[in-house]
Amino acid sequence: MKRKLLPLALPLALSLALLAGCAPAPGPSPSPTAEETPSPTPAAAVDFHAFLDEVNETRRAVIEDGEPLDITAWTPDFTDQNHTFTDEEMEVLLTPHDPAENLTLEQAREDVETAFTLLRTTYGAYEYFGGDEVFDGLREDALARLEEADPALPLADAVADALYAVLSPVVRDGHFVVDNRHLIEPYELSPYYVPGVYIDDPTGLDEDYIKPTIGPDGAITYGFYALSHDGSDLPDTVGEYDGLNWTQCKPVRTLSGTAFSEGQCQGIPMLESHRMYAERSGEEEQLERFASCGGEYAGAPLLIFDVRGNPGGSDRWFMSWFEGWTGQPAQPRQAFGQRYSQLRRQNSTLSYPEEWMGTWGVSSSGGDWVEREGYTFLLTDGGTASSGETVVEHLYSVENTLVVGAPSGGCALVPNNMHLYLPNTGVELYFGTGLCFHDTMENRDGIGYLPDLWVPPVEAPVAVARMCEYYGLEG
Repeated sequence: MKRKLLPLALPLALSLALLAGCAPAPGPSPSPTAEETPSPTPAAAVDFHAFLDEVNETRRAVIEDGEPLDITAWTPDFTDQNHTFTDEEMEVLLTPHDPAENLTLEQAREDVETAFTLLRTTYGAYEYFGGDEVFDGLREDALARLEEADPALPLADAVADALYAVLSPVVRDGHFVVDNRHLIEPYELSPYYVPGVYIDDPTGLDEDYIKPTIGPDGAITYGFYALSHDGSDLPDTVGEYDGLNWTQCKPVRTLSGTAFSEGQCQGIPMLESHRMYAERSGEEEQLERFASCGGEYAGAPLLIFDVRGNPGGSDRWFMSWFEGWTGQPAQPRQAFGQRYSQLRRQNSTLSYPEEWMGTWGVSSSGGDWVEREGYTFLLTDGGTASSGETVVEHLYSVENTLVVGAPSGGCALVPNNMHLYLPNTGVELYFGTGLCFHDTMENRDGIGYLPDLWVPPVEAPVAVARMCEYYGLEG
């Protein structure tokens, strides 16, 4: 007999708290009142320490027992490309501009050719995604699409459409943008869940749809969580559970005017990193505070680190914080390569000595496992990307860290991105000059780093606080 699912009702006060999350506060939040105490979950609790030990052992083994990560096959020298562009051409390629007046089809063809020359000479994942053998065919396909474009379509749009159409099925790169369209779109998976349902025993149920979560009383239990492009492929029935109401687990959309803030969530210290760059007055000072305060939290028995909605910026702020917090530089298991191309050197924010041009800077590290007594809860969602995901990658190497929320955005394969503009049409390309893998050789772009405990992101801080109370982790 199928079990028809009925959502577990939560008290109104708790529901409002979940929607609000935990904002920075000058002091401890008041303890929940009797009316705010969540209803007991019908699912049996998972032992916290057994769960954490398994996470620790899995991550430690990746760092200490895994094979070295090797990207040398995709990072050959390319000194023959050192003089591909003149200084004048590079100036045009690096400067935003409108399409040429009276743009011709021949000029549009030239821009398609230029786009593929840019990829061949500058793009960090060019060899990873197949090199000339793949991209030469894509170039011919793009030129053919341009010839077949609707004559009523502006030629600049036709160029952008042709490039997007041929690149998006091949280039799984979360950063890569063609004229405001992300190539990763066909690959992106979003988290979905069935609200209010907790599972006592997941044995025999498909692991694609069952994940560890935090129940309404704070116990670690199981719920229905899955990844899907649009939810249309998710089943109505899993095992004996029928009538599954899959709902998208949306990222937190923060309107915060801060880059970094410190506060508490029900008495637990909580650091909120909204972005790794200064966009408003005063945010440079906030980032400086972020970089310098790690040592103040080194002995914290409990710590919530919130990077929900963090789109990235510069890693340096977090790197400084990490060293202060752990007493050692961040050293995850990774392979990193940086392409020293002609255009990268011309870009003032990414310049390097001329003698490096035409080579790759490649490094590989087995990583260091960082032992730590306190418990760290890292909050992530689909808005956690780029340098926001750097936090995830590095905290994976720290003992007693649990990631809570939804998968990160999946935007980590190709770092050091830059804006380029095709000379005749002005079509913008945004892509990177590096290549990077963490822990394994898996490309996570479009999927992201999966949490240890799956929780709707908006509920994550309060869920962690409930869990800490349930298991007596207050210290």
